[in-house]
Amino acid sequence: MMWRGVRLHCPLCNGRRAWFSGWFKQEKACRTCGFKWERGNVGFETGSMTINIIITFGLIAATVLTVTLATLPDIPVTPLMVALVAVGLLVPILIFPITHTMWSACDLTMNKLDPGEYTPLPPA
Repeated sequence: MMWRGVRLHCPLCNGRRAWFSGWFKQEKACRTCGFKWERGNVGFETGSMTINIIITFGLIAATVLTVTLATLPDIPVTPLMVALVAVGLLVPILIFPITHTMWSACDLTMNKLDPGEYTPLPPA
């Protein structure tokens, strides 16, 4: 189910680009099956934000470690800082929709669907 989220697919029906019609344009429900993004929990988007922060900080730490180990004893501070700013600004934007679908997959794994929570779309 998590692999579906990484590929921007709906975790329930595996529909492609489930909630996103653009990189930042998010729909309320899956365009294939009707599964709603927010499942009624207050602060639901906090999970996707947390995944985004963990990935971004992990890449920042990996960049610092890689550059430091590769250039010891003379660490190029200015290029390192430029790289860190670039990672810190670009990665959250690049993984924005991915973290949303990943979080939905995590939540669906932890909290199964309740009766009446999901109403399938009629066939087209």
